[in-house]
Amino acid sequence: MSDVQEANVCCREMVEKTDRAISSISHDLKSPMVAIAALTKILMEEINETAPEPERIKRWMDFLSRISGAAMSSLSLVEDILTMAKIEAGKEPVEPEWTAQPGAELKDILATFGMEAEAKRISLGVEVGELPPVRWDMRRIRYHCINNVLSNALKFTPSGGAVTLRAFRNGDRVRIIVEDNGPGIPPAERERIFLRFEQSSLSSARVFSGAGLGLANAWLFVKRHGGDIFAEEANPHGARFVMELPIDALNPDSAVEC
Repeated sequence: MSDVQEANVCCREMVEKTDRAISSISHDLKSPMVAIAALTKILMEEINETAPEPERIKRWMDFLSRISGAAMSSLSLVEDILTMAKIEAGKEPVEPEWTAQPGAELKDILATFGMEAEAKRISLGVEVGELPPVRWDMRRIRYHCINNVLSNALKFTPSGGAVTLRAFRNGDRVRIIVEDNGPGIPPAERERIFLRFEQSSLSSARVFSGAGLGLANAWLFVKRHGGDIFAEEANPHGARFVMELPIDALNPDSAVEC
């Protein structure tokens, strides 16, 4: 065996060990994170029901809210790591099915962020045109693509700002836009933000802390639908994330009569 072949074997073995380690760590972290989040929620509800001293309870509730937020952030990261590992192992297939009213689905997705936006005093807007039935894996588009992009927008939009979701038909595709008025993304970094583990090396005020797996997973699932995802500058300032998905993900290049 040549030196190059030996190096390739060693590299593959290292990658496999790393993937196994990430998977093992993620599974080990997931259960306690779920328990922390669930028990904190129960405790907060019980305190609200039996609170004898308002000032002390207010302090407890503040602590518990912080704990709950930290637990949910950790759980989200674990889910992103597990999804990434499944995609690369071929264990997270895309299963497109026809959705008759994608516009209603998009409005429902945005509504789930209502409480988070209200807490940060961020205005949520939605503009959905007439959309045809689409054949997408709606669960994965929702949870791994649109949710991740919306979460990113809310994270970096300042209090008093605005996040808007728009969707309209663009030929044989549907274009979904999430726009905010937080910090923009420099042109040189607009492609790199979709690469996993790249966030720490980027210089933008927006980009970021953490591993950036949410946007990386969004990129992977959009591409597996035969679509495109990219970032632009918003007008007059901020960031705009654009997802373009074929109406029929099983036949992305065919014309669809609707």
